[in-house]
Amino acid sequence: MRNAMFDLQKGRYREAIGAFQMVWGNDRAPVMMRSDALSNAAVCHLRLHEWKSAEDSARAAVEMDPAHVDAWFNLAGSLKEQGQVLDALHAFRKVCELHPQRMDGWRYRAELAEGLGLWEEAVDAWSVVYQKMANGRAFEGRIVCMVHAGKAPLVDEETALYLDQHKTENLARYLRVLVLSDLQRFDEAVVLTHKMHGPAVDQLVAWVLIHAGYLIEARERVKGLPECARAHALRIMAAEGPEVIERIADALTYLSTPRKDHPQDIADLHFRLARIAEEQSTPAAAMQHYHAAHRIMAVSQPFSEEGHHQLDTWIRLRPWLQLAPPAPRDGPQWIFIVGMPRSGTTLLEQILDMHPAFHGAGELHDMATVAQRYYATGNGEAVLQACDAFSRKGSNLAPRAAWCIDKMPHNFVHAGMILHLFPRARVIWCRRDRMDNCTSIYRQHFRGIHPYAHDLGTLGRYFRWHEEVMEGYREDYPQRVLEVSYEALVDDMPGTVTDLLRALGKDWDPACARFYENPRRILTASQGQVNKPIYRDTVGSWKRYRDYVEPLLLEEPVMSDSANESQRR
Repeated sequence: MRNAMFDLQKGRYREAIGAFQMVWGNDRAPVMMRSDALSNAAVCHLRLHEWKSAEDSARAAVEMDPAHVDAWFNLAGSLKEQGQVLDALHAFRKVCELHPQRMDGWRYRAELAEGLGLWEEAVDAWSVVYQKMANGRAFEGRIVCMVHAGKAPLVDEETALYLDQHKTENLARYLRVLVLSDLQRFDEAVVLTHKMHGPAVDQLVAWVLIHAGYLIEARERVKGLPECARAHALRIMAAEGPEVIERIADALTYLSTPRKDHPQDIADLHFRLARIAEEQSTPAAAMQHYHAAHRIMAVSQPFSEEGHHQLDTWIRLRPWLQLAPPAPRDGPQWIFIVGMPRSGTTLLEQILDMHPAFHGAGELHDMATVAQRYYATGNGEAVLQACDAFSRKGSNLAPRAAWCIDKMPHNFVHAGMILHLFPRARVIWCRRDRMDNCTSIYRQHFRGIHPYAHDLGTLGRYFRWHEEVMEGYREDYPQRVLEVSYEALVDDMPGTVTDLLRALGKDWDPACARFYENPRRILTASQGQVNKPIYRDTVGSWKRYRDYVEPLLLEEPVMSDSANESQRR
């Protein structure tokens, strides 16, 4: 073994591989020594760019010793070089699990997760690197991924402070503009763009200029960009008149051959072209682009049937019932508006927020984080502490309100836990026609991760599963789960909201009718709808796509056999 290591250190990789193979082939050698030999042989193959041989050696090492950190790291590296990015990410996760202090494992994990669009995981990984090393790349990665994950409000103050401390740094200006543009504060962002240059920077600056109305300046910025999907998207946005048709044709030509762009950029361009096709009343062309975009996104955001079945079984077992709820606090109580995305949750929050008794806090991630950690660790004490802190959060946000609203649609998964741990809380379930709702979801390019949305069949079954889950919670808490139909809301908003307010012990307030005047900044996909009076165009809108969404008609929910059996019992 000593001679093999000496050859490795001297760069005599062929000789080292032969020597390591002799150690590995010695059945009388300790298992740890044999797995070390395989792992080091993988290092030699990596340095010789023999990726498959490196994979074989590293894989044999982890099979022999599943706790061999270096072997997992070498396996991840070989898979990464072969383009097997998801498998490489799984291996780097194992490195971080076995050796949390190994920062190169966290860094590679962050980079791969970011490249795959797994923004939440990338944020967590970059945060670990930044806490330990505090370098600019880790800070940039964390902020960029926070923005992509839809959490720009959480880093607003942080990037402002960072810019104040690093006024001349291009990185500080870039990150601040990125956050401001995501928050749609384009006038503030424009002021910072004048001295910013570079290919990646020019893309962001052009985006800001377009939204701030400076199209001439935007076209100048876009002109110098290298050929890429983002550049084509920006050229379409900055174009006017007949030029738009030319830019669309250029983009279609660009997409007609394989490209090396980030997959998310290609998907974004397909979504943009789909919207244009809709405006031109060509649903067939629009759906072709939607299908193409979702095929791309499904690679980095795969829907795990096994993972979903495990979650389904867990929530039906209701393990949180063994926890004693924290003592209720004075101050505003919580309302959780839940449902599938595009079901009217943002509209309802906007309406209620106009009422003096309510405060809309937007989409908060607290309950999802609590539930995910409880699911992973079973640590009930940590859950109770987090819930107590969340109760105090309502008092800090709106001390004079009667109700504070958390409008996170996917909290429907955790609604049973929420209702048990917050005895005074209410859950408002927004419901919408299945075909309208699912078609709208499929046509929306969401921030964050929605893996169920990338296949129409899975989307339809997931919708039915959401209904079954919520119907179960409604049976458990009939007085505390309130339903609001999207169709009823757009048909008779005052009457529907009056009935809801009555159930919450409040009377109608005329300000609710002027919800579109609400100055709150809306950052969700519904931003365009809630800033204008209610209109009925979205009811029955799925029929324009009737010929293309047939898989949504499948009736069975996504649910495991064990969950079905537990329901029958």
